[in-house]
Amino acid sequence: MAGGRHRSRLMPYDDEIEIRAVLDTSAMLSYARGHVHVGELLVDIADEGAYAGLPAVALLDAYTRVDDAPARARLGVLAALPSVAVLPLGSGEAADAAAFVRLVKGDLARAHAVWAALQHDAYYLTSEPYLTPSAIPADQVHHIPADDA
Repeated sequence: MAGGRHRSRLMPYDDEIEIRAVLDTSAMLSYARGHVHVGELLVDIADEGAYAGLPAVALLDAYTRVDDAPARARLGVLAALPSVAVLPLGSGEAADAAAFVRLVKGDLARAHAVWAALQHDAYYLTSEPYLTPSAIPADQVHHIPADDA
């Protein structure tokens, strides 16, 4: 694997862990750029004994959008954090998540993230709240600033 090995926990949806928040691609990219907002939320979630979820398709999308080694390394660190679970997209999940593809204008990564947030009744972390479909209640959308304050 180019750039080194990274270990992450791929968590089946039926595991008995609490996913408190799901990051979409834009939130992962904010973390990859070194912005502090996501990290602060991850600490709060971990302090409560819960997890943040990284939908596998959104993580893949994030990797395709970074072109520098430090950002790629930060994505690897994000996926390997003890309070983070990579959420798989097996055949069953794919069939269910497919219903959200139209709502997000064909964005497969966003569809997986939206479906996962709804599946886990979790907060939806995004730097692009204007692209969040109305299927996610407004009070579950947490805006991650695209830049550091």
